[in-house]
Amino acid sequence: MFLSLILAIAQAASPVLVTNVRDAYPAVAPDGRTLAFQSTRSGRWALYLSDIDGGNLRVLIDSGDDPVTPAWSPDGRRIAFAASADGNSEIFVVDLDGSNRRRLTNDPSDDSHPHFAADDRLFFNSGIETANGEVANIYSMNIDGLRRRQHTRCNAVCTFPAPSPDGRWLAYRRVIAGPGRGWDQSERPRNSEVFVQDMDGTDARNLSQNSAFDGWPVWSPNSQWVAFASNRDGVPLVGQVFVVRPDGTSLTRLTNGPLSHVQPSFTPDGAFVLTYTHHETPEAEFGAIARWPARLIEFSTD
Repeated sequence: MFLSLILAIAQAASPVLVTNVRDAYPAVAPDGRTLAFQSTRSGRWALYLSDIDGGNLRVLIDSGDDPVTPAWSPDGRRIAFAASADGNSEIFVVDLDGSNRRRLTNDPSDDSHPHFAADDRLFFNSGIETANGEVANIYSMNIDGLRRRQHTRCNAVCTFPAPSPDGRWLAYRRVIAGPGRGWDQSERPRNSEVFVQDMDGTDARNLSQNSAFDGWPVWSPNSQWVAFASNRDGVPLVGQVFVVRPDGTSLTRLTNGPLSHVQPSFTPDGAFVLTYTHHETPEAEFGAIARWPARLIEFSTD
């Protein structure tokens, strides 16, 4: 009787997480030797650097304003990121020793997800709340924040811009009208897809074409593939990484397993893809950065 009571209490009890570390949004330096990522290991979002194998960990920025989504400049000397300022998200850039931090955007819109192009232009999305919901578009600017250019004309949400290394195309996440599924697999009136278009805004096409949540697009170093994460397996709160040609053909699965794998990032030689690999429930989320081989699907740099 007493043993049965103990077992019943143990089965009914739920653990309380003491730590909840997330190492996310991996970004590999142009020389392939250094990894930048955001992490909650200090108890709040901060940016860290490490060797590509995770060793030699050091803090880049822990400023208390939630610096996130690091992106390397083409010369490997600076990192762009988003952080909170004046009540919304803005784009900043900083040198690799954490000095010379500069704010590049200053407006009431939420500016986030910076990504550098090969010509040193910085792409990002900027959005505001309207009476009909959020509207976000893709922009680019010089490294000094000047000469801003708009690349999309979305009536809804276009985010997470990824310029191709050869400068021809722009990939991004786009929310379109029509039935879709949220990250938790609930039915939604809108659908998150991955699009690609010419850099001048023409020839926009849907690459993912699935009612699942598709997002986080990035290019292979040779501009021949787009990697993205999708929950099309139908498992709530679990995504996997796929790759597809810019014309929408040759869809190939890259990751697998019970954990969720999102936010892909290529190494400069195309040999590996790094992902945020995590476990997520409605109550908690924790995860680390993993590395997956990518040459098995012909990621040559020819």
